[in-house]
Amino acid sequence: MSTVSLQHPRPAGYTLRVSLLEQCQYDCPYCLPGSVSRYTPNQERLSSSEYARLAPLLLRAGVNRVRLTGGEPLLRTDVPRVVAAFRAGMPGVSLALTTNGQKLRPVIEALREAGLDDITVHVDSLKPERYRDLMGEGDVDDVLDTVVNARGVFNHVKMNMVVQRGKNDDELHDFLAFSARHHIEVRFIELMNTGSAVDYTRSVFFTGKQMVERIGQHTLVTRLPRRNPSDPAALYRTADGVTFGIIASDTEPFCTDCNRLRLTAKGLLRGCLYQSGGAPLGPALKAGATDAELLSMLRVAQSQKRSFHPLMTQAERVPFSMADAGG
Repeated sequence: MSTVSLQHPRPAGYTLRVSLLEQCQYDCPYCLPGSVSRYTPNQERLSSSEYARLAPLLLRAGVNRVRLTGGEPLLRTDVPRVVAAFRAGMPGVSLALTTNGQKLRPVIEALREAGLDDITVHVDSLKPERYRDLMGEGDVDDVLDTVVNARGVFNHVKMNMVVQRGKNDDELHDFLAFSARHHIEVRFIELMNTGSAVDYTRSVFFTGKQMVERIGQHTLVTRLPRRNPSDPAALYRTADGVTFGIIASDTEPFCTDCNRLRLTAKGLLRGCLYQSGGAPLGPALKAGATDAELLSMLRVAQSQKRSFHPLMTQAERVPFSMADAGG
């Protein structure tokens, strides 16, 4: 099978997704059970002081949005310090965090004071028993209450839902009703086939097109332009004015407009979610590399950014899980 990859034009600015660690207290069947690599040991992870060192270099390299992810990033107790490190080194840049919300409530104010702008909370069901079946032990009502409270703290609060056929695809309208009630935008996400949980993915796969059709059975759905060409979510609006997003990266890749870079917990810099390996930015930093050397590595990685998405390149799929790569 071909391993040719798709080069595309260099974007005007970059969004960096930073995986703070791979661990999560949940066991969503499309993620952790398919994990194919060991977790990064604590001593190999980047520290808040090392992120502080990288932040101004990332700014010089054109990164204008940073999203902290995992695993579950709030399993790290130093996340407010990490946020503060990015804020100090990248003033004016948009800083966001994606979390499952279980540990969010106690640190909301600390995150805001550290400089966090936006929060996205991942919830796969609004029904308590189903939530536990799909994600793991946790109180979805408490998470939802925290999400609503966060609206008064952060600039933007969103919810993500991975839609799964026969598991939660009957809740699309429930999520839209929640969105209308609390003015929290929902993103419905197509399950990605990362090659590590193939059987489960195949059994529950529900396309973005099917999501639009399902919602359209009960309300008129209008397609909207993306807010930014590089945004992963295609936007839609219902007849009663509820805006929602659909991320269909498996059936409708958006590689040609992608501006994303990914930094793993170990500090490997990748230009594509499907890319294996990456530029060893973190190991070089820990080995004593100068700012000039680190910046040079950054720029080389940017110049080599390309798509490794199997649908776009016909490349052989290298199995990974979202827990390995950072959600």
